[in-house]
Amino acid sequence: MKYTLYLKQNQVDELEYEVVSTELRVHITRLLSQQIKGELTIIVQNQLINKARSLIGLPIYVLELMMDDGYEPHEYAWHNGEFELLLRRFKTTEIVEFLGFLIEEGYFTVEEINDLLVKDGLSFYFERIVDKINVCLTPLDDMSDQEEREHPNIRILVRRMEDALKREDFAGVLHTSASIFETLAKDIINIATVQENTLKSFFDRYRKDSKLPDEILNYILNVYDSRNTTPLAGHGSTKKPEISKDQATILSEMTKAFVKIEYKLNITVPILT
Repeated sequence: MKYTLYLKQNQVDELEYEVVSTELRVHITRLLSQQIKGELTIIVQNQLINKARSLIGLPIYVLELMMDDGYEPHEYAWHNGEFELLLRRFKTTEIVEFLGFLIEEGYFTVEEINDLLVKDGLSFYFERIVDKINVCLTPLDDMSDQEEREHPNIRILVRRMEDALKREDFAGVLHTSASIFETLAKDIINIATVQENTLKSFFDRYRKDSKLPDEILNYILNVYDSRNTTPLAGHGSTKKPEISKDQATILSEMTKAFVKIEYKLNITVPILT
């Protein structure tokens, strides 16, 4: 995202692998819906929908003039459907910008949104200084236990993988890559029964829910299996890990790419025109 009102550019980069759950997106939409009920609902819906569409480069929708007996039925149908998709198309940085707008316009307080962000295990939060809304990021050092939560923060694991590569801890790259894939799978499946299990034990379910092609899913499973057999990647060993710098570099880049693709495919929804 090139132009932002609430985020600084370095924060845009930091949030590249931050994931806002579908559950939270839906919940905020429901809370917003409760606030705009009344005779002017469709007008407020139109304003919010156009704000969201403008943010992601879609054309605005001009609400036709009301007839004597109200708006045409198709207007209500279009706006109700589009409103349900309000936060579903956004990337994380776009959600942050839209939430900043909602706070500034008085739909939510900073405290209300921050409570939801904490519950979702996210690393960003808002603060109000006089009349200005700012976005803050929780330092990674303060989030060392984040990966133990039900919905871990992939940003932490990606940073950990990159740090391992810089230290030439190539077995560490493999270990963290496998952890990222396991985290990704648990988030995509999003049911409580898999949260304490290993990726291998529920991979068939992930294969069913994932939007990635079989070739990539087979690669992910192979990475997970390799972690358990490569010295120092999954278990202590006196043997030297047989993984080269080139292999670790490729693994790191492919891991990040697959995460971005999976989330992009999973949050993509139809565009109503």
